Amino acid sequence: MKSKKYSIFTISDSTYFLFTEVFLKSLHSKLDLDKINKVYVCDLGHTETEKDFIKSFEKVELVEPIKKLNPSKNLWDNDWLEIVGSKTENLLRLFKEKDEPIVMIDVDSMFIKDFHDLLDFESDIQIAHRPFVPGLHYIASFMMFNKKETCIDFLETWISNQGRIWKLPKETKALCLTINELSIDNFKIANLPVEQIHFYDNEKYVEVNDTRIAHFKTWKKGMVLGSIDDFKRRTMTGGYEGRLKEYMKVAMNISE
Repeated sequence: MKSKKYSIFTISDSTYFLFTEVFLKSLHSKLDLDKINKVYVCDLGHTETEKDFIKSFEKVELVEPIKKLNPSKNLWDNDWLEIVGSKTENLLRLFKEKDEPIVMIDVDSMFIKDFHDLLDFESDIQIAHRPFVPGLHYIASFMMFNKKETCIDFLETWISNQGRIWKLPKETKALCLTINELSIDNFKIANLPVEQIHFYDNEKYVEVNDTRIAHFKTWKKGMVLGSIDDFKRRTMTGGYEGRLKEYMKVAMNISE
């Protein structure tokens, strides 16, 4: 089963273009492209120059979204919530059209090494697992969807549950609610330790955890999303400057 191929899905817009650049450059540097069918980037709003850059990478395909959304500049504002919510809606449409395992990964990520050896193609879904967070043992930033007939039901329920959550942020809370309510017979969820697959802590823990993907997770309200300050705060303060210079020499030297 380890020879099986998969595709990758993410969403992006101009606000997140610095992260998108790191995502695509590191993906093509660190992952085995022979094991990847496609890298689907759902275009929520890029300039023509940005689109040309994205399409210049091997196996990358720009996907039109279900609907156009306004860009967000502030964490957890209405535009940001719509963008986050659109991730599952656009993935659902894509998953209905394709017949292949699809790994959904947040675009504010940097690939450190290949993760194909960790994938469980026998499961229905594989999810980043963090049992150390009370009540939220899973996080929606990395998930692999395998079996079409069960995963479509799962995605539809997850999307519906996001409308039942009032406390922000909603996406991961609705995911955990969906898992807790799961009633699909013989549905197999495979756990992947978040610290190994999609880690959002300091770079100094990467080697000991055998981390495959760094996640530059959004934490702090008040920072203008997409700004150089936002990019640097989410990457350099975690100690990733050395690794980032392989992909972002210009951006990392802006203040020098």
